[in-house]
Amino acid sequence: MINTLLIAVRHQNNPDFDAEIQETVQLIEACDLTHTLTVIQGMEEKNVATYFKSGKLEELKAHIEAQEIDVIVTQDELSPSQHRNLTEILETEIIDRTHLILMIFEKRAKSREAKLQVEVATLQYLLPRTKMTYHSVGRQRSGGARNRGAGEQFAELRRRTSKHLLDKAEEALKAMEIQRETQRRARQKNQIFTVALVGYTNAGKSTLLNALVSYTGQSEDKKVSMKDRLFETLQTASRSIILKGNPLVITDTVGFVSHLPHGLVKAFRSTLEEVNDADLLIHVVDSSSVLAGMQSDITLSTLAEIGAQDKPMLTVYNKSDIAISAVPSKALAISALNGTHLEDLVEAILSKMNELQPVFT
Repeated sequence: MINTLLIAVRHQNNPDFDAEIQETVQLIEACDLTHTLTVIQGMEEKNVATYFKSGKLEELKAHIEAQEIDVIVTQDELSPSQHRNLTEILETEIIDRTHLILMIFEKRAKSREAKLQVEVATLQYLLPRTKMTYHSVGRQRSGGARNRGAGEQFAELRRRTSKHLLDKAEEALKAMEIQRETQRRARQKNQIFTVALVGYTNAGKSTLLNALVSYTGQSEDKKVSMKDRLFETLQTASRSIILKGNPLVITDTVGFVSHLPHGLVKAFRSTLEEVNDADLLIHVVDSSSVLAGMQSDITLSTLAEIGAQDKPMLTVYNKSDIAISAVPSKALAISALNGTHLEDLVEAILSKMNELQPVFT
């Protein structure tokens, strides 16, 4: 069991702070770490050299000893200097939220493309953090000023190695992106109507894809992996189905999360382009979550970030059988797991197909 302590700075004008803290706790647990305690400091100014102020750092030292803390997780992404300063002061492993998400993605990646995408994002994140000071390296090697040259050489070697690995991964990923683009063009040439499932991580997109596969009588091997955990799907999975005589391709996509690291958005751009190329988006909202409203807003803002905000969209409130959040009275509420109101969704998809592309129906 690895005990973690979450630390966060509460700035003014952040109404979603408590929800974001709750989400980070879920990320910690998704990374198979044990959340032991959360320590929060209110602060007006930003970019403090040590993230927390000196008095709060002394409090953290006491918690680290009393709770036998192995890892400290910070709510915000740390600059390389903040990370170094915190590590030296607290003498404990420090992981910021961005690194935590990257670790989860690394655990979940299965396909070669997903692994390359995660590798690129991770190396881009780590590269500026390889610039360790000669003091840090010298201390690790039980030296002092006399090891300054060795420390600088070690840091430069790490930087060059990381840069070489990054270049190789980006080159391999680019080749896969070309192949993916060829496949997309083939679908467009064949005029196949495409639907992309989008939404917050763990909203039930994979479960919905499997439900539609079963609805159309497809074999079980067409189903995708689905587990009740964050970021189960890191690569797109497309399935050809026929809804009441109408052929279409439906695609499961990577789930979103608040403050998704820019490096991940960039590395997964070819995967996310499946969203831009779709004829119709189905926005899956987890109505069993108390954070459904925030999660929906984040999904919409992420779609805007990748230029897909104006795509035709159906909003579906999933997990209606265990709904906690309020669902609009005329909303399409379903349970993908139980198949509840799946027929209503099918009719809504066919209606949109007829509206958007009459030639398909």
